[in-house]
Amino acid sequence: MKKKVSVLISLVIGLSLLLTANRASAGIQEPFDLPEPYLSWERAYLKEFPDLQQYLDIMITSTKAQLPNPAEDILHNRVCSALAYEMAKSLSPAKRKSAIAADILHNIAKEEKGAVMTDPQVFKQANEMISELKQAGYFRSSPDFWGDPSIVQNSKVGGNRALVHHITGALKAGEIGGRIGGIPPSDVREIQAAIIEHSTGYWYFRDSVDKALGKKGAWKAVFPEPAGDISKIAHDADLISQFVPESVVPDGSKWRGLAQKRWGAKNSKEEGHIVYYVFFRLFEEAKTQQGKELAREKWEKIAPELLKLMGLGPGQDPVKILGIPAVFQ
Repeated sequence: MKKKVSVLISLVIGLSLLLTANRASAGIQEPFDLPEPYLSWERAYLKEFPDLQQYLDIMITSTKAQLPNPAEDILHNRVCSALAYEMAKSLSPAKRKSAIAADILHNIAKEEKGAVMTDPQVFKQANEMISELKQAGYFRSSPDFWGDPSIVQNSKVGGNRALVHHITGALKAGEIGGRIGGIPPSDVREIQAAIIEHSTGYWYFRDSVDKALGKKGAWKAVFPEPAGDISKIAHDADLISQFVPESVVPDGSKWRGLAQKRWGAKNSKEEGHIVYYVFFRLFEEAKTQQGKELAREKWEKIAPELLKLMGLGPGQDPVKILGIPAVFQ
């Protein structure tokens, strides 16, 4: 009898330990939906680089604190990092890890209310960081970047978190990398440079800077071109992640919400028109061959759904039929 009880207790303890281990490995991200194949890629990189779970924890905790409805932003960041893992498979393990970390953290300061260049202390820290990165050899292919720092101090640019989140995100990523450890300081700098270079593909960011300054090409002082492998992967993963149908097509999705709030769409047809035009231009801006192929694959899935929103048939050209959306003219 004692032997049976002992066996039973051992089984209960073993089951308890297994459940505890499963809960621990599940991670803070589990309550948020992530479609395949991104979920499998995320699990694969966490198995290869388990300390990246700490980066995910910080990203999700920060996003939940910053936004009342964080699910879309968490989905975006997780898709980005999963794509970075898949796109970086030909690189060394250290480079793969850096690429994933960069995409986990690329938006870490985007919704942080005080993360603006019009704050003198934030600007001072950013100026010091960029000077150090330039001394380390980064941004050589973008000689105009930070050539006139006063541009980012302009309230229409530096006071707009979306237009400077790559700078403030790099600042925060440096702090996180130094605090968590597990990534050498030289690789943390590479992650910072990749985050700073990830936004150049957003044509409407570039147009916004030029419009704010009244000067064509002013954006070059704010957005450097992606140069190294990690930067190009961070850029393309971020770009391609925008094409996830769950973030584009459904009513209330991230991009239809942006069409309403940022660009003034008043109904479903206008949402479809604006989002189609934004994505049509985005899809041409991938920096890697792998990125170009993935962007086309995703575009071919979302374009027909956006045409339906506009009341158009397969193969019809919204720009020819409806013109360029008024907000972008």
